[in-house]
Amino acid sequence: MTASRDELHHLIDELPDDKVSAVLADVRRLSSMSTGKTEPFAWVGKYSSTNGRTDNGRRVDELLAEGFAAGSRG
Repeated sequence: MTASRDELHHLIDELPDDKVSAVLADVRRLSSMSTGKTEPFAWVGKYSSTNGRTDNGRRVDELLAEGFAAGSRG
């Protein structure tokens, strides 16, 4: 382990419990950025669908691609 990673572990161990969830959210976001994994925004799928589907939150990349493709058609 590198010195930076050791320091990170130490700092995390010292965090008060009320700060853990905020730091965890940041680490998850940074971790997914480094792997190229995408997560839908929290608001995607929050509202009722007009197409009758219930999986729109999980299909965000597909829906956005469809929307951009539809907008670029002549």
